[in-house]
Amino acid sequence: MSATSETAAPISVPALNAEEVAAYLRGNPDFLLRFPELLETLELQHASGSAVSLIERQVEILRGRSQRLEDRLGNLLETARDNERRATSVHRLARSLIRAPTLASAILGLQTSMREDFGIDEVFVGIVGPLLKHTNIEGLVKLEMDGPIARSFDNFFRTKLIECGPLVPVQAKLLFPKAVEPPQSAAVVPLEKEKNLGMLVLGSKDPQRFQPRQGRLFLEMTAELVSAAIRAKLA
Repeated sequence: MSATSETAAPISVPALNAEEVAAYLRGNPDFLLRFPELLETLELQHASGSAVSLIERQVEILRGRSQRLEDRLGNLLETARDNERRATSVHRLARSLIRAPTLASAILGLQTSMREDFGIDEVFVGIVGPLLKHTNIEGLVKLEMDGPIARSFDNFFRTKLIECGPLVPVQAKLLFPKAVEPPQSAAVVPLEKEKNLGMLVLGSKDPQRFQPRQGRLFLEMTAELVSAAIRAKLA
């Protein structure tokens, strides 16, 4: 009895798509270590149009990542240096205000510190009501709530919130009548918000120096220092 020979049908293997290949390589990161000969045959297209090996491409990617990390580290270090410089300047301001023997010397110290340490061109300090007895101190003004300055800043005195942004010419003229070049932007900060001691205005000739969305921490700290110094000298 003779056996009938039959041709076996070929077994079809489903093709893998790119996602499946990528998923396999992610799950087997040592794949190319087990098949190092593939490193010599795989080629990638470079941005210049020439083909490069997989190893060259990996080196390029790692180099790019390293550069991005260096840039981030550089930005962090620069931010840290800026914060350190600002903290040192605030410390000098506090020392100047504490050591000032008179209200006039405290205002002068504030103006000097703002100009030399923070690059702020003009400083205005306004005190509300009968608290201020001396009205001949440069940069210090007694505010009347029905006066032109209070009326010009009526929203500020109503909300008692810090305002940063452009300073219109009328307001600049009211606050800094002797300024050769009127400030273009300013930060308007309440002094003792709850007790309504007055207002501190820091003006800059740079229209971009003070922006509505900028941080408020430095302004709040400065206002607290100025308020404490003024209270001590008014007592």
